Amino acid sequence: MTHKVRVSQPENILAAKRKKGALIREQFLYYAVALLSVALALGVTLLLNPYISATPGALFFAAVMVSAWYGGLAPGLFATILSTLALKYFFLLPLYPGNATNLNILVSLAVFMLAAGLISSLNESRRTAQRKAEESLKFLQESKVQFNRFVQSSEEVVRRQETELRLITDTLPVLISFVDSEQRYRFNNRAYQEWFGQPAAEVYGKHIWEVLGESAYEVIRPYVEQVLSGVQVTFESQIPYQEGGTRYVNAIYVPQFNQQGTVEGYAALISDISEQQAALRDRLLAEEALRESEERLRFALQSAELGDWDLDLINRTARRSLRHDQIFGYKSLLPKWTYEMFLEHVLPEDRPLVEAKFLAALTNSDIWDYECRIYRADGELRWIWGRGHVYYNDRKEAVRMLGLIGDISDRKQAETALQQLNETLEQRIQDRTAQLEAANKELESFSYSVSHDLRAPFRHIAGFVELLAKQLSSTTLDETSQRYLRIIAQTAKQAGVLIDELLTFSRMGRTEMRYIILNIEQLVQEVKRDLLIETQGRVIHWHIGSLPQVQGDSSMLRLVLRNLMGNAVKYTQTRTIAEITVGTSENENEVIFFVQDNGIGFNMQYVHKLFGVFQRLHSDSQFEGTGVGLANVQRIIHRHDGRVWAESEIDSGATFYFSLPKLLKKESE
Repeated sequence: MTHKVRVSQPENILAAKRKKGALIREQFLYYAVALLSVALALGVTLLLNPYISATPGALFFAAVMVSAWYGGLAPGLFATILSTLALKYFFLLPLYPGNATNLNILVSLAVFMLAAGLISSLNESRRTAQRKAEESLKFLQESKVQFNRFVQSSEEVVRRQETELRLITDTLPVLISFVDSEQRYRFNNRAYQEWFGQPAAEVYGKHIWEVLGESAYEVIRPYVEQVLSGVQVTFESQIPYQEGGTRYVNAIYVPQFNQQGTVEGYAALISDISEQQAALRDRLLAEEALRESEERLRFALQSAELGDWDLDLINRTARRSLRHDQIFGYKSLLPKWTYEMFLEHVLPEDRPLVEAKFLAALTNSDIWDYECRIYRADGELRWIWGRGHVYYNDRKEAVRMLGLIGDISDRKQAETALQQLNETLEQRIQDRTAQLEAANKELESFSYSVSHDLRAPFRHIAGFVELLAKQLSSTTLDETSQRYLRIIAQTAKQAGVLIDELLTFSRMGRTEMRYIILNIEQLVQEVKRDLLIETQGRVIHWHIGSLPQVQGDSSMLRLVLRNLMGNAVKYTQTRTIAEITVGTSENENEVIFFVQDNGIGFNMQYVHKLFGVFQRLHSDSQFEGTGVGLANVQRIIHRHDGRVWAESEIDSGATFYFSLPKLLKKESE
């Protein structure tokens, strides 16, 4: 800074000298012009004196005027003095020789000097006025330049501020706008384009309802009317915009007043709070769900008569419910409850196991689950059950345990009673089993008696009837007697078959099952070959599909197929061509087999009688039988954990179904 001052001083001195020299030269020029003007006026006046002798000072007035006009008052007075001397010595003294103090000369010179001095003064005033006018004009020009610079600077500041304001408002994720009193947009930020797809330039000048839509305008209309009345408005509402979709917004409308206090419009700041509102709704729903969950939990605990507790593992104190303390025999909550107080209630013989499980839960991050006996506050012995879960802090330190507790005395009593009942029941089962075994032995004895004692008389009847028929000739007995003998023989034979069927039916319930993997298709073919002897002379079309393997007793399932296929053969004997189909289907758990025929069928009204013993839907005269075969089928299938059923229409055939459990894949392989 000091260096700059030292450098600038010589420059200032030099500039002052130049300015002073220019001023001296200017003053010298002013006086030189005055001298030349007077000299020129003198020469011209001398030259024209014969013509202007009456007014010799006219040209000198011009010289004074030129000097004063160009140089100002001092050069004008200088020219006045020179002109006065020239007039006196060159023109007035020759007119009045010898009398230099003549009054006429003095008056003439005085008048000239006054007039010339007045001219110089007027010119000086003019010069001063001109100089001031020039200075004023210069000042005005400089002021104009400064004003233009100020205006340009102000416009630049305004433009910069508008740019900054536009940049700030465009970066904000909210709608910012100014709406005039006619409800037309006069300013809006870029968010309008993001919300409604219209650039700011297109929104400018439009009415609110043109941009937002009629539906949205009807929602905000009361608030717009309120702010245009001069009141600031803040509201939240769900608005269905024309192009921006339905949004939940927070809006602030601030009125703008002019100098007369009239509302000329309002500024609007609108935020989309749809996500916050959705989050608020979710939070309220979550709080409501939590409240309902707590109520359900409280109801469940109350219904189950369980107490809950929260044990601080640092100081071993617990917060708990009223039911917790009631289980220990207290009518109201104690001021304090600790783990040690709990152990004091536990019976000494149960205490080690309870403590061991507690320590194991803390050590192994396990569940504390225990049952023990306690003495209540009134001394009553009760059984309790408890379960607790350990919670850890960030340092993996066990800090608390939450759990439940319940009185299980009634359950323990019930378990004791049930155990006693089981022991009694087991003895009763053993006794009943012995009785059933004795009954089975008696039934076996009865079966043997039936097979030998009852069948022998029927064989005798049949044998003697046959001998009697041979000994008596056809001429000895009439036709009626012979028919009687035939009926006796057939009846005795049928009774023997019935006894055999009953014995078979009885054995089906007691015979031990021998499960093997069976090829049902092979069994069907074997039964079919057995039936060919009974079907000689008949036309039967057999339709046997591909049948899967199953697990079961071979002899029993052969009897099932023998009964069902035999019935199909028997009940199609009235058909010219019999159609018998053996097929299969399956579901997720079982394989279903069916035997279908085109025989006489049966009435589905009596389907419930089909599988009962001695239940027949057709007379013996039409189709012989004992009424035991289908009962045997049902017993065998039930022993295989299967099902059996039938479907039919009269004179349209019948279909008999039976199901067997499906083989697992490994068993099938």
